[in-house]
Amino acid sequence: MKALRLAVVALLLLSPALLVAQRANLRLGTILPANSVWDRSLKQMASEWQRATDGRVRLQVRGTTGDEATIIRRMRLNNPQVAALTLPGLTALDDAFNVFGIPFFFESDEEALHVLQALTPRLREALATHGLVLLDWGHGGWVHVFSARPVNGIDDLRGTKLFTAAGDEGMVQWYRQNGFQPVPLELTDVLMGLNTGLIDAYLSPPYGALVFQWYRQTSHMLDVPMGPLFGATVMTERAWARIDEADRESLLAAAAAMRESLFADVPRQDREAVEEMRKRGLTVTAVDPAAAGVLRAQVAELIATWRGDRVPADIFDAAVAARDAFRAN
Repeated sequence: MKALRLAVVALLLLSPALLVAQRANLRLGTILPANSVWDRSLKQMASEWQRATDGRVRLQVRGTTGDEATIIRRMRLNNPQVAALTLPGLTALDDAFNVFGIPFFFESDEEALHVLQALTPRLREALATHGLVLLDWGHGGWVHVFSARPVNGIDDLRGTKLFTAAGDEGMVQWYRQNGFQPVPLELTDVLMGLNTGLIDAYLSPPYGALVFQWYRQTSHMLDVPMGPLFGATVMTERAWARIDEADRESLLAAAAAMRESLFADVPRQDREAVEEMRKRGLTVTAVDPAAAGVLRAQVAELIATWRGDRVPADIFDAAVAARDAFRAN
């Protein structure tokens, strides 16, 4: 009887700990603007996490005034435990993500998503080396050139003070070696840079230019999409380990639903953003197919050195193979 009483006491003492282990109150850090399509999608995902797990997993989406390097550093201290990272944040973790920054590499969302899915196992491993679990991908739209003065080609772009992401010294050097004038800034400092004249051109999806209000200082957009801007939602392995297996499946399902929603909504948002900015004075410069072909050829020559330098050779080759296979079908 004494042994039985001790066992009951031990079970009572352990039960609260077991209950706590089944629950997770998480915070998500992001630099994405409040009330944007991305912010709403993340909050929808958070709501689905709570519903699908009967409240065992709760996620608070909180923006930050810092940069993504700060978010990643804080994740190592377990606050936040989840993050929605843009491409610059991902490339700071691993050069493999630079493959999605190659201009004119993709021709459509469908093609880009096919390559993204083909590379996901390798990219998941890259994140794991930093103690991060890939939940799923995000879509930021297709990048265009925005500038204070008209830009019709490479030479015009070389004459601008071009924003590039801070912390990517390799990209800064590549720009300089090819005759550009890069100005490295944190994403959160772009508006300040535009207002002070520190920069007068940048690459951005239309919706981003509208939401961040950058377009007010850059009244010209080149109507040639250069490539999709991908992101990722990640969680620390420490937080992931606390979540039950069944609940993990629910979290991944909600993250996948968010990705599908973004791939459907963001292109429409970009089109609407262009029309809205036109009403407010944006000039959209159209390029005929011949001129666009010349521009693509010029860029292709410039980025020939990316393989094995900015992008690991195996990733570059795998992306080309997946893209070509998609086009063949």
